[in-house]
Amino acid sequence: MLAPRVAERLVARMRQPAQIPLTAREADVLNAVADGLTNAEIGRRLVIAEATVKTHLLRLFAKLDVNDRTRAVVVAMERGLLHRP
Repeated sequence: MLAPRVAERLVARMRQPAQIPLTAREADVLNAVADGLTNAEIGRRLVIAEATVKTHLLRLFAKLDVNDRTRAVVVAMERGLLHRP
């Protein structure tokens, strides 16, 4: 048996996914993806190799539990990890 206030907090916490910390570079890559850039363009913007961009994307996909770039941007926005005007 739980007190109503404790039960409310528990339910609220279960409904809200845990905040997943992104590295600064992952956030940079995610912002560039949201800008519609290709992997090559992201690499040029961030001065990193295209293979490194792909590595960051794979890590982002795993952290956000998504399978594609579009869904990564949507989920990141829903979770407050990406702020767009």
